[in-house]
Amino acid sequence: MTVKKINFTKLLFVGLFAFFATTLAAQNQNQNENENQNQKTRTSKDLDKDEDFEKRWKKTPNRYHNWGIHFGDNWDDDNWNGFRVGLMDIGFSTYFHENSLNLPAELDDFDQNYGGSLNFNLHAIRHRLPIVKDKIGLEYGLSLAWKQYKFSNDFQILEDTIPFTIVDDGTKYKKNKLKTTFLEVPLMLTITGKRNFYISGGIYGGVLLGAKQKLKDENGNKLKIKDDFNLNKFRYGMVGRIGFGPFAIYAQLAMNDLFKDGQGPALTPFNVGISILDF
Repeated sequence: MTVKKINFTKLLFVGLFAFFATTLAAQNQNQNENENQNQKTRTSKDLDKDEDFEKRWKKTPNRYHNWGIHFGDNWDDDNWNGFRVGLMDIGFSTYFHENSLNLPAELDDFDQNYGGSLNFNLHAIRHRLPIVKDKIGLEYGLSLAWKQYKFSNDFQILEDTIPFTIVDDGTKYKKNKLKTTFLEVPLMLTITGKRNFYISGGIYGGVLLGAKQKLKDENGNKLKIKDDFNLNKFRYGMVGRIGFGPFAIYAQLAMNDLFKDGQGPALTPFNVGISILDF
């Protein structure tokens, strides 16, 4: 009898989808029940209060903190707590070696061109769950993360080789990039202060969806090499944000190396940038 191998990536997708769908359905059900109950007890005084809040909301800059596409009606004076989609980060991708950005001589090949080493995060789903009213909340979600490392030196990465191997055949490249795509799940504790200032910190975990090296020589010839390049297929680490209004600064530090232990250079990923459509 043949035992079919389990596809853990598909299982992760299905599990996360079921979790978010169940949570959203439960939230909508509770919201509908609360609305029905409120409709039974609402008075003219309550309606006047709502109209007054709407007028104040239109006049206050706090509303700009609520950009993006969202679901739910959990509004209060300062914040909105609910599901958000389409949030975005843009920043830089780099790495440390033994807690230093300065690489030793044996890793000179991996010197970066920071102008092309970029990080894009698309937060497909993000939810903030209030713990202490609108001041402290638990934030979690599902994100796609593209991390791009542009190298200053000319080399090609060999496919299906252990350990990680590069070759220099004398070709001069205008572009030499290693691109990775991860599916990530962040979990952060968020503290909100006055005037929409907030700070968040927590952990994240991710699974590698794909990787490729993109090369372009001086004559314009292009080459794409798709492989896992001995990259760690699972990544985990710490993530933090400091924000004001719709903008924030984020930082992400992995707790494991870019490559598998003993199968590539010891480089620890680090990303930093801004959130242009924040929670």
